[in-house]
Amino acid sequence: MRNTYTSIIIDDESSSLDLISDYMRSHNDIKVIHKFNNPLMALSEIRKLSAPIDILFIDIEMPSMSGIELATLIKHKIKKLIFITAHTKYAYDTYELNADGYLLKPFSELKFSQILNKILPPPDDQILWAKENNNFILLKVKNQRNKLIRINLNDVIAIESQDKEIKVYMMNNEAILARSSLLQMIKLLEHKKDFIRIHKSFIISQQHIKGIERKYVFLSMNLKLPIGRLYKDFYRQISN
Repeated sequence: MRNTYTSIIIDDESSSLDLISDYMRSHNDIKVIHKFNNPLMALSEIRKLSAPIDILFIDIEMPSMSGIELATLIKHKIKKLIFITAHTKYAYDTYELNADGYLLKPFSELKFSQILNKILPPPDDQILWAKENNNFILLKVKNQRNKLIRINLNDVIAIESQDKEIKVYMMNNEAILARSSLLQMIKLLEHKKDFIRIHKSFIISQQHIKGIERKYVFLSMNLKLPIGRLYKDFYRQISN
């Protein structure tokens, strides 16, 4: 199983604090222990911590002290550093601090999850494998110890997140439960442009879209899935 990680969010904009907190709900293995909208207060509290923080999300442009200045002072207390900013001009400064990630406002939940997938190791009990030039993946099936199943991506209609598992909907009307997460699948399928996220709980294959009506996508095998509020721009991702 993946470990539980601690995190702190520092941003003077309350809307940004709320957005990251909302995105974090999909990551059960990350615990937000503090949120600060004042960099000086954050500096004082972080200095008191006895153990280092696993992940720090920090805005760059803040009053009293910039995120760059603050990160320089507390870098020894942080394992992974992710900067948040509305301006690309700070890219070099974040590089100088060896930042592990860089989120440019406004950013989607998908981009947020991709950053976390990049900096955190995969769970030990999840065996996921794919080859960039092939059209299949291997997944560990739930409740069948050490059994791997080969899945042809052409037959995958959708993938649903179910707590700490995923449900893979197939063309033969079969639904496969596997020991994985939706975030791991996003990373696994990065090389396959046909797969897009339409909801915090669903990835679908564009090949199997039969129609779109208001808040729903209609797919092969009479599958009807909701379009999440944060993913309405997925229409622009659909291939012509």
